Amino acid sequence: MKFIYLLCFLAFSCFDLLSQARFSNPGKLSLDPRTSPDIAMIINCLTHALVLVNNSANDSVFLANGITVNSKFGNIWSIQIASEQVEILGLLPCIQYAEIASKANAARFKNDIERQSTSVDKVQSGIQNGLPLNYSGKGIVVGIVDIGFQCNNPTFYTNDGSRTRIKRYWMQNTNFGTPPLGFAYGMEIKDTTFVQLANDMDGSHGTHVAGIAAGSGFSTPGLQYRGMAPEADLVFVSLKYKNDTLGGSSLGDYIVANPTILDAYKYIFDYAQSVGKPAVINLSWGMHTGPHDGSSLFDQATETLVGKGKILVGANGNEGDNPMHWEHKFSKDTTGTIMIENGRQWRQRESVYADFWGSANSNFSIQVQIIDTNKNIIVQTPFISSKSNTVHAFNLNADSSSFKIVLACEQLNPNNNKPNITVMADHMNQMKYAIIARITSDSSMVHGWNSGASREWTSGSFRNKLNQINFENEFIDGNSDYTAGENGGTSKAVISVGAFAARTAYNNIKGKWINDSSYVTPGNITRFSSKGPTVDGRTKPDISAPGYDVPSSINNKQVDGWMPDKTLLKTFFRNDSQYWTAFNGTSMASPHVTGIVALMLQANPNLTADQVREILKSTATVDQNTGVVPNNQYGYGKVNAFAAVQKALLYAGINAYQIEKGINIFPNPAQEMLSFELPLLHEGASLSIMGMDGKTVKVMTGELISFDTYHLDIASLARGIYFIKFNNGGQLFVYKLLKN
Repeated sequence: MKFIYLLCFLAFSCFDLLSQARFSNPGKLSLDPRTSPDIAMIINCLTHALVLVNNSANDSVFLANGITVNSKFGNIWSIQIASEQVEILGLLPCIQYAEIASKANAARFKNDIERQSTSVDKVQSGIQNGLPLNYSGKGIVVGIVDIGFQCNNPTFYTNDGSRTRIKRYWMQNTNFGTPPLGFAYGMEIKDTTFVQLANDMDGSHGTHVAGIAAGSGFSTPGLQYRGMAPEADLVFVSLKYKNDTLGGSSLGDYIVANPTILDAYKYIFDYAQSVGKPAVINLSWGMHTGPHDGSSLFDQATETLVGKGKILVGANGNEGDNPMHWEHKFSKDTTGTIMIENGRQWRQRESVYADFWGSANSNFSIQVQIIDTNKNIIVQTPFISSKSNTVHAFNLNADSSSFKIVLACEQLNPNNNKPNITVMADHMNQMKYAIIARITSDSSMVHGWNSGASREWTSGSFRNKLNQINFENEFIDGNSDYTAGENGGTSKAVISVGAFAARTAYNNIKGKWINDSSYVTPGNITRFSSKGPTVDGRTKPDISAPGYDVPSSINNKQVDGWMPDKTLLKTFFRNDSQYWTAFNGTSMASPHVTGIVALMLQANPNLTADQVREILKSTATVDQNTGVVPNNQYGYGKVNAFAAVQKALLYAGINAYQIEKGINIFPNPAQEMLSFELPLLHEGASLSIMGMDGKTVKVMTGELISFDTYHLDIASLARGIYFIKFNNGGQLFVYKLLKN
């Protein structure tokens, strides 16, 4: 093992000299044996990556070098390569930049009342509220990219429990079975019988999220806990998020999930296209490594995916009450901050992983110090410049203790021309020591994000005082601005969602009244909901939705000890217990909007991603809680499904709400012939019939005459709902027609 380690180290040393500048900082950290004590374990493993390619790139070049191409997003490709061959990525002329992958970020838990607070109840009972249909997401694909799916949960069946609604399931996180066509990993399940047996025993997050977006609520009384789009088709992807070298951690956030998430997006959209249906995909997943300005390879790739009937929705993040962001505009000065791992008092070891980005075409330097409670410097690095463009690793010993500090530097990121320094530091005595970052620059606006431990799932923050250590007059404290997460929050193509509270109290299955109103009152944004803006100045989130005490389905084989107190209902399905439990997080807010988008697409399948975003913004509810919008807590307000579906119909040319008497239509429902009695006509009068997609299928030809009766043959029209559009000299009337 030591011999293999030495070979890896020597190989990396040569590789470092040749091409390290082509790799992102997290990729450098994952490849450097000084930062990865188990680096030898990468032999015979597969690694995922996103690569930025030039025009000389082609599949044959990649294949000849042992590289599998999974997906293409313009000049950003998602690839797969043997880990011991990763250095090839830095040597191929066609590859301009690479983001190496090893492990994805773990999901953080970051409906009856919810349906009412979003007006989804009025949409699902649309006819009695003046809509053309009772909208349920029928004919729309809802994709959920997550982990922890209980595929045989009753809420994923039809509302009578007769059949599953899961059309496809790609388990990326398994080495067994056949991958989907065009991909080289995981197992695709198409057969509905096998789908029901293919549960992912990795928590409950995906089951809960999918239930909110599109659960039927089957087995709950009166379908009480149905989701937003209870008749939508479902496609699930369990993310590949681990390998043999790196467990769930902040470092792992960035360097695995991005390629597999993008592959999942493409897989779902490709399936939807193959069956001729629109699709909306939910991602309740996020992390904070990256520039937070929409320029990452991931964010750029998402812009190539969306379009007509192809919509992406994401959780904005759960860092709204955590000062994990730091910023300062430098002018030939030096300042600092204390980087802490939250909850450090409960741990023997403290570790931080922080990502700092300067402004375009600038430079900055960082020095990391370990100090004691008397502010004595125990060990320190020199000031390391972003211009050094390499990894600096320090294994230091002092005060009978050992300390490890690593700084990965990038002079100018090719996606935004910004300098980047990523810091990892840890020590073994959180009661005695603290980790300091001192930062200097002639002229740069520096932003930083502290994600907590580098190799565990924790969280971090920046402070200017810590217990008796006080730097209030010298250092800059952290804040919770700019905490919209990468993946779900910062992309220009993703509709990002913040979380407000629709409820804060309920009876659990033990008969105990749970009241969380001391944390947040109904109608208000939750404290944990991440805040914008993005670093390039865009308002985030785009919209807000219920994300507190949200009840939904959970994985009945993954019931943690805290869950019974948060469980509102227990039901039975096929002789097995099922649970409906309240979770908190923007992870829960995002699928509300995902399901509502499915309702909008049912009303108008031709909506583009930009149109969906604008409709959601322009129809959002603004009240005394939201204040003036847009703002970086609520976005443009609280999602309003009823108003959004109304406007979606208008985008299709369907005005379903102006139904004053204009013409007499009979019979309705009709089978073969439809008759019209016309009123007094004005110049330019016209009459036509449209389908649900807004396309004209029949036109009354010739000049129309006042008070005459006309007949139109509709025998060739398929059974279903249509709209009769009568324009009387600029006054528009629309009527619903049922064709039997």
